[in-house]
Parts: sequence; C-alpha cells; structure tokens
Amino acid sequence: MEKRIKVIIISLMLIGTLLMAGCNESNPDKVLSESDKTEIKKMLANVDSKVDILLFTSESGCYSCSKTETLMKEFDQLSDKISLKVYDTEKNRDMATKYNIELVPAIVVIGKEDYGIKHYGFPGGKEFNPLLEVIISSSMERPKVSEEIGKKVNTISNPVEVKIFVTPTCPSCPDMVRGAYYYSLVSEKISTVTIMSNEFEEYSKYYKISAVPTVIFNEKFSKEGQMAEEAFVNYLVVSS
Repeated sequence: MEKRIKVIIISLMLIGTLLMAGCNESNPDKVLSESDKTEIKKMLANVDSKVDILLFTSESGCYSCSKTETLMKEFDQLSDKISLKVYDTEKNRDMATKYNIELVPAIVVIGKEDYGIKHYGFPGGKEFNPLLEVIISSSMERPKVSEEIGKKVNTISNPVEVKIFVTPTCPSCPDMVRGAYYYSLVSEKISTVTIMSNEFEEYSKYYKISAVPTVIFNEKFSKEGQMAEEAFVNYLVVSS
C-alpha cells in the first residue's frame, strides 16, 4: 500500500504539467516533451512486473487514434516492463470482440492480471495521470481493503461494469476514475471503463450525459458528480 500511495503522490505533483494541451508544441509529431518523458520514466520505475497495453485503433472515423498511438508508442519506450500492442478493429476483429471494444481509440491495461481496465479516447489533460497510476498499480498484487469495505465487496454477486464519463479539464473526474480503478484492482468482479465524453458525442447522448463525472453502474444506475467511497461501494453492491 505504501508503494501505491507514493506513486499517487508523485503523480499528483505532475497534474497541470503533463499533456494539458494534448500536444508537444515544440514538435507537433510528438506528444510528450522531453521533461514529460523524464518524469514519467521516474514513475515507471515503480512498475513491479510486465504490463501489456493493448491499443485499439481504426483507419477511418477516429478523431484521436493517430495522436493516441503516438503517445502510447512514446510511452512504450520509457520502460522495458511496458509492452504495447496495437490492433486495428477491422483487421483484428477477434481481439476487438474479445475485449468488447465499442469505441476507438481504446486502451486496455493488462498487468499481473486482467483487472478489467479500459479507456476510450485520447488520455490527455487531467485524465493522463489516473491512467498512468493504474498502469503502475496493475503490475502489483491486488490491494487489500478494510474489513468493513471488504465485507461489502464480497457480497457482490455478479460482475459489475463501471462506466465513467469524463473530460480532459474536469477537476473532480480524476479522483472518481482513481476510485473506480482501485476497486477494479480489488475485485475480479469489477471492471472500469473511462470514456472521454468530449470525443464521443453520440455515445454520450445515448447515456444522457449532461455533466461530468457521470458514473453508470452495470447499465442500471446513473450518478452525476463526485461520490464518497461508501456510496460508490453501495452502488457496486446493489447493481450486481
């Protein structure tokens, strides 16, 4: 747990500096600046074991596939424990089906286990750090929770998919995403999908998204705004 806390603290220091513009002004063909790479490389030193990052793209109709692929290829070069695999959803339909890819670009994180972590859209602005943190955390063993929370989590009877709609500039979205990712790491019955709602207008309209963060629990319950941990866990239980 101490190692996880250390990672998060370091990451919080980076908020406001990494990928806020979503591009490298000195070189438009790159996303990360050299200073970004230096800081990220320091954080990736916390990775315990190999992490596979699966990136799903498409050659047509994808707003941010090219930029996301550039970012993830740069990221891949910063640690020998990170392995990036890129798939085209048309050419690799079997893989897209296996991971239930609905939108592109899609980033799937598979660490020590497949924790059910998925991100749709370019992970820029304030959403980069939660993704970076969970990549690191996924390389470790499942975290332990308090006895009280553990009892509630153990009552989850069926798989729960948590969808969180966010934007790059939303101040409260990162903490909501971090919380959901954490419980995906805690329980094999919980998976988390983060959606950059600014990129997927029709998808967001389907879910009637009018504010961020908005959390959808198993297609059953929708909750806007930041949530306390106890309330979040209660929604996980009742939606299972």
